Amino acid sequence: MTTPVCRTDPSVRSAASGFRVRDGAAKPSRSPGERSARLACDFTPSRVLQTSLVLLAIQSCLLVGFSRLPWMFVALMIPAILAFALLEWRRLLRGVGRLSTAERRWYWQARGGARREFRFTGELTLWRWLIVINGRDLDGRRVRLVLCRDSADADDWRRLLVALRFSR
Repeated sequence: MTTPVCRTDPSVRSAASGFRVRDGAAKPSRSPGERSARLACDFTPSRVLQTSLVLLAIQSCLLVGFSRLPWMFVALMIPAILAFALLEWRRLLRGVGRLSTAERRWYWQARGGARREFRFTGELTLWRWLIVINGRDLDGRRVRLVLCRDSADADDWRRLLVALRFSR
């Protein structure tokens, strides 16, 4: 859920002063009028992506099976297609977790894993039904998230799209 820090928040002084009040101490803000939103979206396994992957694997096996290729090639290709589909299935399951922000920093926490801060790198795909996030964590490891519309609540999905559009 997104909780923007704004002028109506009683813990914040007016934006014209440039100071935020927390715990009785005034701390300078980044710039007058700038807001920092907090976001926490929980993601579940996407049925759309899982179904698409299964249908793609079946279609590929049928295409190779009904082709006029030698049977030896078909016998090698079908296990390769199934192995690739299994690897992609595991990658889809890595997209289950929590995406959150705090103080203009982004965090990903996979289910059962530690919370990792990451920075955006490369392309950021924002469609109404699909989000692809490419990033690197502070240790330099790649973070790639493929998130589908059906894996989050409608309000969380909308807030995430808005936050990602204005985050860069």
